[in-house]
Amino acid sequence: MAQHRTGNPRPGETRAKYILGRSCSYSIAGVSLFYQTTLSYRRNKADMLVLKTGNETKTYRLADGSTVTMQPYSKLVMDPNRFGKNERPVEFEGKAFFSIAKDKARPFRIDAHGFKVQVLGTQFLLDQQSADKSVVLKEGKVKIEQKGKITYLLQGETWVNDISGMEHHYYSPSKVKTFAFDGQDYEEVIRLLEETYHVQIQYPDQYRKQKIQGSFTGNLKEVIAIVSYPFNLKAVNSNDQHIILK
Repeated sequence: MAQHRTGNPRPGETRAKYILGRSCSYSIAGVSLFYQTTLSYRRNKADMLVLKTGNETKTYRLADGSTVTMQPYSKLVMDPNRFGKNERPVEFEGKAFFSIAKDKARPFRIDAHGFKVQVLGTQFLLDQQSADKSVVLKEGKVKIEQKGKITYLLQGETWVNDISGMEHHYYSPSKVKTFAFDGQDYEEVIRLLEETYHVQIQYPDQYRKQKIQGSFTGNLKEVIAIVSYPFNLKAVNSNDQHIILK
């Protein structure tokens, strides 16, 4: 016959119950803490405004009047509670053309996941999607920061961070510059233009060692026309990346 024990507990039994009770309390507190943290995380994520594109191009107008034309599979994230107070911070992935409303008191800052861009009011193309990351400035001035290094771009300039991590600084084909040559070979002149404007220029091999003398001012097409005039070479096919002279 089973006996029902009453009276004082056995030695150690009270301590065992206390430890078990304390463990349960900690477990419940842990669940409560995790639950509150999860709710807070979800609430913060829900506060973010996410603009994104699928396989189409879309233009979005932001609260400050800026517009962003996003190419396919791009995404812009911003916190409406912070945007426009002391600054205009956003995060961006993909490729887009930004037309930023001017506001000297509240800079527009873009975290492009690997580098940052800061502007006050300007127009530029930002490509964070390609292997070679780039910023092409159409108007105004921007500041680019990457790994502690700061680069300023002016109108008509391009910044590129290639797949190997090297930085490059180019000019748009419409940028007017002055070039001075003192008897350089034609191939050296063409190479300088290629490096300056980030283009490929194809020409007949027979003119490689012809000498170029003089100072010339103009955009890419104008300078090419001037230095190629003695050889009767003209652009028969050209775009922003490739020019063929015949």
